[in-house]
Amino acid sequence: MTTKIDKIAQDVQLLKERLLEQRPDRFSARDIARSFFGALFIAATFVFTSKIFDIVKQMQQYQLIVLITATIIILVAEIYFIGWSRLKKLREPGRNVFEFTIKRVIVAYAVSIAVAVFYLYVLGFSRALSSHEMVNFIFLVAMPCSIGAAVADLLRKY
Repeated sequence: MTTKIDKIAQDVQLLKERLLEQRPDRFSARDIARSFFGALFIAATFVFTSKIFDIVKQMQQYQLIVLITATIIILVAEIYFIGWSRLKKLREPGRNVFEFTIKRVIVAYAVSIAVAVFYLYVLGFSRALSSHEMVNFIFLVAMPCSIGAAVADLLRKY
């Protein structure tokens, strides 16, 4: 049976973790929604430029592979150094780098691709581009989107 003093002590500990230690929460659907809106906001700065069509039309296959690889590396680094490094300092048992980082990388990249496809069809770019160019567009726009998706999730917590 918990007393009022025990309850107050638990509340004080919770406030300390959230406000002072800035301890990251578990990953949830709220994080996915936050990532979506972060990606949507960042993508808006890129999709409304006419230069993106020139880049998409001139991209080679190897550039697409480098772009995807660079995006994943940037996401892993961003999530690791902004989020996991802080959690690791707290030495919380039961959480590892894969649970924390990999889920966030997969979700941020998937949300970013969904946002890029959203802009591709909503703005009517799909009618102006070939299928190869649409793939280039999706992954080109997904790069800044993924950075925005991860930052929106991680910066809220710190």
